[in-house]
Amino acid sequence: MDFIIDILLNTLAYRIGVFVLRLLSGGRFKGDSGFAWGWALAVGSLVMFAPFAAFIALLFLTSGW
Repeated sequence: MDFIIDILLNTLAYRIGVFVLRLLSGGRFKGDSGFAWGWALAVGSLVMFAPFAAFIALLFLTSGW
């Protein structure tokens, strides 16, 4: 089961990363090579993780610490 979820999350992160990098590069980014695949996966993972990090930061800011 973990293997299936890992594949799904990696595929989703890759597709999000390719979409974002394609937007930033004006449509020239393809994500075909291994290096580009890694960049797309890293960017997609950051985009997927950002809402959770923002929520945690908001909790800390509103808690009065």
